[in-house]
Amino acid sequence: MAFLSWLESTGYVKWMLASLVAYPFMLTVHALGLALTVGVLLVLDLRLLGLYPTIPLTSLDRLLRIAWVGIGLNALTGVSIFMTEATQYVTNVPFILKMVFVVLGAVSLAAMQRVLRRNASTVEAGQVPPHGRGLAIGSALFWVLAVVTGRLIAYL
Repeated sequence: MAFLSWLESTGYVKWMLASLVAYPFMLTVHALGLALTVGVLLVLDLRLLGLYPTIPLTSLDRLLRIAWVGIGLNALTGVSIFMTEATQYVTNVPFILKMVFVVLGAVSLAAMQRVLRRNASTVEAGQVPPHGRGLAIGSALFWVLAVVTGRLIAYL
């Protein structure tokens, strides 16, 4: 806890909390990163669940870079947001659950990317690669739960 208390007392955190724009900027970029990640992945998840079969999987594979950019933005801004109340966040159940779902979502994204790269060119148009449906269900579930638990942080 000493390290977390130190984080909360750094000049960076004091500046963020005193600034009229720093903390709102971090929250805004965090929301945009989440929108990039979840938006791209829900489209991919729906495609892997059999909807929109005319969308080629190869085009969706290229979109996954945008999802990774969103995750990167969320990691950078999330650390800054975390630092402002680190001692409270580490015991906040919704925060802990959110982090679990984010990690599971990122792992499922990496697995999905491997499946797409391995199978996208060999799977016939409109078909779903092996394990695609399971990955899509897991991905959608993890990211929706990350969003919901993230919103609950402020209330519980």
